[in-house]
Amino acid sequence: MEEEVFSLSEVLNAVSRTIQRSLAGPYWICAEIAEISYRGHCYLTLAETDASGRIIAKCRATIWKNVFDTLSIKFFQQTGLQLASGMRVQVLASPSFHSEFGFSLNIVGIEPRYTLGEIALRRQETINRLAQEGIIENNKRLRLSPVPQKIAVISSASAAGYQDFVNQLTNNPLGYKFYTALYPALMQGEKSPQSVIDALLQIKNDVETHGRASQNGRASQNGRACQDGAIFDVVVIIRGGGSEMDLKAFDDYAVAREVALFPLPVLAGIGHTKDTSVVDIVAHLELKTPTAVADFLIHTVDAAWKNVEDCSQRLFAYAADTLSNEKQRLTQITEFLSAKAKSATDIEKQKIDSNALRLQISAKRMADDVIRDISSKQYNISRAVKFTISQKLSEFDLLEQKIKSISPEEAFKRGYSLTLKDGKPISISTLKNGDRIETVCSGGRITSTVDEIYH
Repeated sequence: MEEEVFSLSEVLNAVSRTIQRSLAGPYWICAEIAEISYRGHCYLTLAETDASGRIIAKCRATIWKNVFDTLSIKFFQQTGLQLASGMRVQVLASPSFHSEFGFSLNIVGIEPRYTLGEIALRRQETINRLAQEGIIENNKRLRLSPVPQKIAVISSASAAGYQDFVNQLTNNPLGYKFYTALYPALMQGEKSPQSVIDALLQIKNDVETHGRASQNGRASQNGRACQDGAIFDVVVIIRGGGSEMDLKAFDDYAVAREVALFPLPVLAGIGHTKDTSVVDIVAHLELKTPTAVADFLIHTVDAAWKNVEDCSQRLFAYAADTLSNEKQRLTQITEFLSAKAKSATDIEKQKIDSNALRLQISAKRMADDVIRDISSKQYNISRAVKFTISQKLSEFDLLEQKIKSISPEEAFKRGYSLTLKDGKPISISTLKNGDRIETVCSGGRITSTVDEIYH
């Protein structure tokens, strides 16, 4: 008996009929979009991976145009997203097999809530991963400059939020001056995460280049640097609002990690009042809108300026009180020494009068000797009085010089400084790590944070 032989088309058509009979569907299927293209109809490649990321299943899928027009609008209304590569979806599809094109899925429905749930799950996984790596609080631990006037801005140049931010800073009613440098980036879409990372890396490179140039005594040649060529105080990431799903780029692990490990404080003003992105969580400070970020910077500078004015007033008052007290002491010392000198003179004069009286009673034969003795004593007394007065005047001059030398102005000129905490002179026993102190010295004031205390 001869074995039956089939043509390829007969076998493949049999497979097609079997699938139509046994797996007519439709079925709900979970997968990841590996590839997607639009040529009238929507063509996809769906894939499934294991825990290691290895693809364990893969097939083609199609959404015919008349179905896609409806599904895409519904999906966007509920998620704020367009179907894109890398997105996990739950689709309602029927299997089909074509003898020429092979196996594929015919998609007739999409469940938006599944995609939203997957996004929330990935967001929480990103937060957990950053926490496990111990870097989620890194940027928050950085010290923000008390006068953050030099700002690197990551935003879209055409975004309304960026324009609002710049206008708020430029036209602030207190008249403070701010310097901004824009590092353009895409703030939404598939390319947004890498675009934001590229901007952060460019800022880091510009800061390091400026630092090397400063050490070598050369000015930075970066055309986008602040107007005074100074290094940045802070980085600001801002955008102009949008849908909840536009925040997807700011839930990206790579973006959040770069922000968490960035060497400068990062302020996030992503512009969404309901939800908090992962970037908001790892940033030095989260503010809901670009104008809120601008207001924070303005108020921070204003608080620092008011603190400087208050410290200046207290220092001038302290110096005036000290000078007044020293003048009073000098007057008292002068009056005391004058009284002592007069008393010594009166005593010597009384001695002379007493000797003169005894000489008058003495015999005439001793008159010449007594007269010579009196003359000698008068001369010696005069010299002693003059010497005493001269010595005391010298002591007065020396004391006056010492008083001048201990005045705050002279002390500052010799390199000394006055360190205050909360406007009062400090004691090492009252300080702790993290305290903010201010040092007044010749030419100005320096604000510092205590990192370590040695006894």
